Amino acid sequence: MEIKTSTKSGSTIIEIIGSLDGNTVNEAQEKIMPMITSNNVSMVLDMKGCGYVSSAGLRLLLMAAKQLSVQNGVLVLSGLSDEIKDVMEMTGFNNFFKTFESVASALETLRKGA
Repeated sequence: MEIKTSTKSGSTIIEIIGSLDGNTVNEAQEKIMPMITSNNVSMVLDMKGCGYVSSAGLRLLLMAAKQLSVQNGVLVLSGLSDEIKDVMEMTGFNNFFKTFESVASALETLRKGA
């Protein structure tokens, strides 16, 4: 798994490449959570390069979203594969996250005040 970060239009973009599962979630948590505590108010998690998310990965997404919410921020997801969309729907996690086809559409919505 690889994580790349960038900033655009005042939002932090986190790109996950590879699987987000029990073997990689600790590394992802160590990289993602400190970004939340450094006063970021909007984050886009770009999942286009992520082929698999386990329950451990879903737990990290929820934890990150809740932490941002406490800071009056928002975490949105973009580029979900059909398989990950299905998992999100089956688990009900689709009710917790706004999802977008692309980072550009996510940023546009955040810019307008998601």
